[in-house]
Amino acid sequence: MKESLPLPRLVEQLAQALRTYDKLAFDEEYDHELGEPASRQQLARLERKLSKPLPPSYRAFLELHNGWVNFAGDAKLLAVEDHDDEWVEDVLADLQEVFSDLDQENPFENGALPVMLGEDSRQAVYLDPQTLRADGEMDVVVLDINKEERRLPDFTSFLMYKLGLLREMIDNQTRGIDDRESD
Repeated sequence: MKESLPLPRLVEQLAQALRTYDKLAFDEEYDHELGEPASRQQLARLERKLSKPLPPSYRAFLELHNGWVNFAGDAKLLAVEDHDDEWVEDVLADLQEVFSDLDQENPFENGALPVMLGEDSRQAVYLDPQTLRADGEMDVVVLDINKEERRLPDFTSFLMYKLGLLREMIDNQTRGIDDRESD
């Protein structure tokens, strides 16, 4: 994997890539609002929900930005307060139904903490507390509905992965290739 960028620079590059992709693919820019920094009280509340300290890479992101609207389509990187919102509970209930219908284990019943959800998105991202390591990091898991699409060692790696995907999508748009054709 490529060397990591400092988190503020990585976030800046991701924000620019999102704006660039919007212009190329949709001829307009969508709102990709980054939240204000999370407070100590907000972080403590989320740690209580997780029943563990937040992984350092995810905590560092929340200390910079408490959430990110429209991070991937309608899916957002959840702000601390989103975890108590009805729409998040509804999405998690819908996922529970999918896991149950397919007779699969639901990671959210085993303490997984959602970090990215959308009301209409097929994709969800969560922290897997079953993978807690000595450095405090946990795997970040990307789901496509119920199927594990990717597992990354930490939140920063997830952001780097997303930046790489966006750069590939921008390249495809620039060359006139439909993103669905490149899969």
